Amino acid sequence: MAEEKAPVLPEEPVPSDEPVSAYDLPAEPIAPRTRRKPPSAMPKYADELPSSYGCADVITAFFILLSVGVMALTVLLIANPYAPINPFPPPTPLALLVLATPEPTLTPSATFTPEPPTIPPPPTQTPTETPSPTATETPTSTITPTPVVGGVVTLAPTATLSEALPATRSGTRSPYPFSLHAIRYQAHDGSEGCRWQSLAGLVLNMQGQPRTREEGSLTVRITSADGNIDEFHYTGEQPKFGPSGFEAFLGTTPRVGDYTVQLLGITGVPISEKVTVQARSGCDENVVVVEFIQNYIY
Repeated sequence: MAEEKAPVLPEEPVPSDEPVSAYDLPAEPIAPRTRRKPPSAMPKYADELPSSYGCADVITAFFILLSVGVMALTVLLIANPYAPINPFPPPTPLALLVLATPEPTLTPSATFTPEPPTIPPPPTQTPTETPSPTATETPTSTITPTPVVGGVVTLAPTATLSEALPATRSGTRSPYPFSLHAIRYQAHDGSEGCRWQSLAGLVLNMQGQPRTREEGSLTVRITSADGNIDEFHYTGEQPKFGPSGFEAFLGTTPRVGDYTVQLLGITGVPISEKVTVQARSGCDENVVVVEFIQNYIY
């Protein structure tokens, strides 16, 4: 038999400290080039495509649907930030506290509705009280109205002499418990001097003394003939004319004008006749002072 030859093994390179050149390395085999398939060799149907294309389409469609869902969710949260699906809702605003508006209170006005005065019946006289002929007295100058100092008194058209007097000798009395006592003119004592005009006055009681606050406050209505002034004042509001004094400012220039003054009771019923006075234009007569006096208890 022939001897089998042992395979010849390549010699292992001997390690050396000398650098090895690239030309000394064994050459690597070169892969053969593949020829590109012609178009006729490409697959014609989708089922002939590789499976990797279908997976990519599914992933692309998933991300498109996810993008549409994110945009829809964003629009919804912008339109309604308080939606329950919002993971970060804005803080809930504080509730507005609506307080009930109090109903307007009625402010009492100074408008009074005059009522017709109640005329008390004349006292009934018995035959035993029949006055004798000697007891009958004719009115004298002692029962005429008190003369006006520096002014003219004009009574209302309905007032008669018997109404202006507290009581007559025949037993009848005025239907009003207060009547005119006097009118006077004086200069204004304030710093305004002549640049002032007013209508003032006071009320006297049955003893001829100024009424006090304890006796009660009365209402004074003052109107002008031209209709520009229609005011209500209260006795005691201007104490410089007395405890029951009152005053109404008429203007800054003294001028001639007619004004009406009348006392009113607590319910607005007239308790005196209407007294018409005339203001003057002089600087020493720019304040008209009207005095009323009480005739009897009412």
